Amino acid sequence: MNTPEFKEYSRRSNANGEAHGGVVIGKYQVTGHLPSPQSNDVGPYLILVIEYPNQAMAEKTFSNEEYLAILSLRDVAFKQVNIYQTNSLAL
Repeated sequence: MNTPEFKEYSRRSNANGEAHGGVVIGKYQVTGHLPSPQSNDVGPYLILVIEYPNQAMAEKTFSNEEYLAILSLRDVAFKQVNIYQTNSLAL
């Protein structure tokens, strides 16, 4: 997380997300996992939770020209990236 690519990707990705209404709810570095029959030692190593005003704004954040222009930085900064969309659940 200290590479120039990570820092530049983070800076530009954060600005892009904020421009589309994204608010960072939490940023977590994974330090371990609890054992289970399906567990393995493969990441994720960083989890970022971002809230958007609506699904369309979230989709626009990750499909616009600004974001597509920094994919090469992301590819150097991270081995693997998974982006998920969720809905809130009242539990």
